[in-house]
Amino acid sequence: GVVLALSGFQNPLRAHLRAAATAMGAQYRPDWTPECTHLVCAFARTPKAARARQRGGVVVGQEWIWECQRRGKRVTCDRYLLDGSASSGSEGEEPADAPPPSQPSPNKEKGAEPPHL
Repeated sequence: GVVLALSGFQNPLRAHLRAAATAMGAQYRPDWTPECTHLVCAFARTPKAARARQRGGVVVGQEWIWECQRRGKRVTCDRYLLDGSASSGSEGEEPADAPPPSQPSPNKEKGAEPPHL
């Protein structure tokens, strides 16, 4: 049930986030639409994040995707919410590097289903 858009990320990180989320069953939209449920942002205080919040969306940091991937399941967003109260001085900074997408463990059974968001 997760439909997400990304904001503030540049490739290759943007592509890694999109690939990780869609591999877990999320749907991706290139921009925020009314059907989106989550906006994954590099920065809390942006016009896109404010619009998403006003329209009932959940605004989270990239760590939410990496934690879902690490645990192999959708985790609660609570720890990863970006509430918009951060200093606007951070908006011009580059987002921190994300961990690289994890590779399947060699001991996993072949044909196993990927985790789902």
